[in-house]
Amino acid sequence: APPLVCCVTLTGSRLLILVLGLALPPRASSCPPACVCYREPMVTVSCQQQGLTAVPADIPAHSQRIFLHRNRISSVGAASFAACCRNATILWVHSNNLSRIEPGALAGLARLEELDISDNRQLRTLDPAAFRGLGRLRTLRADRCGLLELAPGLLRGLGSLRYLYLQDNALRRLPEDAFLDLAGLAYLFLHGNRLQSLPEHAFRGLRGLDRLLLHENRIAQVHRRAFRGLGRLLTLYLFNNSLSELAGEALAPLQSLQYLRLNANPWVCDCRARSLWAWLRRFGGSSSEVECRRPAHLAGRDLKSLAEAELDGCADPGGGGGGGDAGLGGGLDPLLKCCRPQPETEKSFLYEASGPAAPLGPRPGPSPRPAKEKENMAKPPPPRNATHKQINDSPFGTPPGRPEPPRTAPASAPAPPRRRPACSRRNRTKPHCRLPQPGNGSAARLGPGLRLLILPLGWSLLAGC
Repeated sequence: APPLVCCVTLTGSRLLILVLGLALPPRASSCPPACVCYREPMVTVSCQQQGLTAVPADIPAHSQRIFLHRNRISSVGAASFAACCRNATILWVHSNNLSRIEPGALAGLARLEELDISDNRQLRTLDPAAFRGLGRLRTLRADRCGLLELAPGLLRGLGSLRYLYLQDNALRRLPEDAFLDLAGLAYLFLHGNRLQSLPEHAFRGLRGLDRLLLHENRIAQVHRRAFRGLGRLLTLYLFNNSLSELAGEALAPLQSLQYLRLNANPWVCDCRARSLWAWLRRFGGSSSEVECRRPAHLAGRDLKSLAEAELDGCADPGGGGGGGDAGLGGGLDPLLKCCRPQPETEKSFLYEASGPAAPLGPRPGPSPRPAKEKENMAKPPPPRNATHKQINDSPFGTPPGRPEPPRTAPASAPAPPRRRPACSRRNRTKPHCRLPQPGNGSAARLGPGLRLLILPLGWSLLAGC
């Protein structure tokens, strides 16, 4: 509290003291029992580790920070913060026994910026209206709560949210458009859940996302357009999942990506890995190893270090793990079982991202093209005036067994015509002296009728010589 401010006046033998101002701390009766209340640096009510089983009813009305963590509170009722806390900016209720937050329970906290409900293992579900009214919320911690799902509309209206912690729960799926209103979100932590796939619109609306952590899940499938719209993403973690393949097209929209982790996945390094292999060769940021699990002769090798020819064929199309069509009957070419051309609407990822493609690095000098050239997804950058269809007319480039046609005519200059010796009496028996040659002399340019008249006349002249 500030010091006592007094005015002292001496008038004869009398001392007059006028008290002008005195700021005293709040009385003990204004603070909930077993809590500590103080005003600096912010008006704070601290009730952690007091064995509370419910939210205190007499929290001071002007409280800005409310600490209720490490108690035994089991629920947050609709009236828990109704009569107080309109100025609250921070609320910690983590490490309790929460199993329910009633709809509208936090609606009175219109100025709240940070909410921590993490480490409540019994909080399996959240009502769609649990966070209604928190339009200024910037940080939401709901990790380690045992959440089984994200209810549709749960995060609706949280347009100011910057940091969202949902890791170490039991989420099995992400509903489409779950983050649609979070255009300003920078960090999204979803690692340590049980996610099995990433649908097409799982991250739609996250235009400002900077960091996306999805490691230590069970993700086996990623939709080709799952990351569309994440052009500002810098960090993507997908390690320690169940990915056996990942289309390069899925990563093409990530034009700002700098850190990519794909290790500890059961990667299949066959024809299905071509598009990822080609994208990784163009990627200029930091990436982990992509260790092959199958086929057996490539096990343990990094996909990025393989030559394109090593990605031919189909490794165990009937086996598990992503990409093979086990339902196809026998007798078909194994390549068709896992590397069938995609529909026309899903062309090669090489042309999904805007801007010219980066060079692939140094290549060996030109060499004769074999008659049975394999398909090549990593062609050099196209000419500026070339069209997509000219470069890659099929999803996998030139079909196997068919050499790629040259894009331009050979630029070799024609050899100059060889000069023939002039005809004379000595060499008149030479073939070029007996018959006129095309392009040699004016007789070759005459019509067929005149040529029949001139030839006998020439022979008669030669005979007279």
